[in-house]
Amino acid sequence: MAQYNDWDMRSRAVIKLEAEAYNIGIRWQRDPDRFMMLLEAPFGQGVFRIESEPGEAYRLKLPDGQVFENLTAEALLEDVIGWSLPISGLDYWIRGMPRPGSDYSHRVKADGRTRSIKQDQWDISYLDYFAQQEDSWLPRKIELVSDTITVRLIVERWQPAEQGDSGSDLFPEFN
Repeated sequence: MAQYNDWDMRSRAVIKLEAEAYNIGIRWQRDPDRFMMLLEAPFGQGVFRIESEPGEAYRLKLPDGQVFENLTAEALLEDVIGWSLPISGLDYWIRGMPRPGSDYSHRVKADGRTRSIKQDQWDISYLDYFAQQEDSWLPRKIELVSDTITVRLIVERWQPAEQGDSGSDLFPEFN
């Protein structure tokens, strides 16, 4: 799965925080030169756009034009909305791999697909995969659980990121 370093992914998720649950859409475009993630609440209730380029802080843009920055995407979300997603880990976990540089344990299915990973105080379970492509399996349904938050993620589409694409179609500027 390590060969998947750039992607254009669409997914939906349910995020459970204590007694609250939120349904969101996630549009994530990643390549070595940029990171862009759009978190969308249903029916236009809210949009958060997170972006970064190598060596720069993460920026979160709101539809009203406000811009917030922090060194990590997790700290940025915590500052702005009061809770966070494990984006630095998710960068690897979305591909069924542990994040390098941090202790982990994992279980593997008989066919070689990842069944679960425990890392960074998260339990990640792989519930379903897309059909095998080029000797690789891409996760389709993932559940991430920590002490305070549960995220059930369903990936609707994986595709390679278009090189040279500005991302403006997927990530509109808020003016």
